[in-house]
Amino acid sequence: MEEKKPNFHKESIKSSHENEPAFNVYLDELLVAEVRGNDPTKLTVIPMRELNDYEEDKLHEYIESMVSDQEY
Repeated sequence: MEEKKPNFHKESIKSSHENEPAFNVYLDELLVAEVRGNDPTKLTVIPMRELNDYEEDKLHEYIESMVSDQEY
């Protein structure tokens, strides 16, 4: 049985003390991570709750696609 694709979305939050962009990532209505930075190689991802392996993989895919979209 194939798992349902997680429904992630983001909300911008106040920039960090280094003035890098920051945002919260939600899975449905649950806060799952805070992400800081805009350089895909140097992002800071702060987990807020435990995810299963599938959800965690999809979270990383979502963050990568979101950051690459911002570069253009």
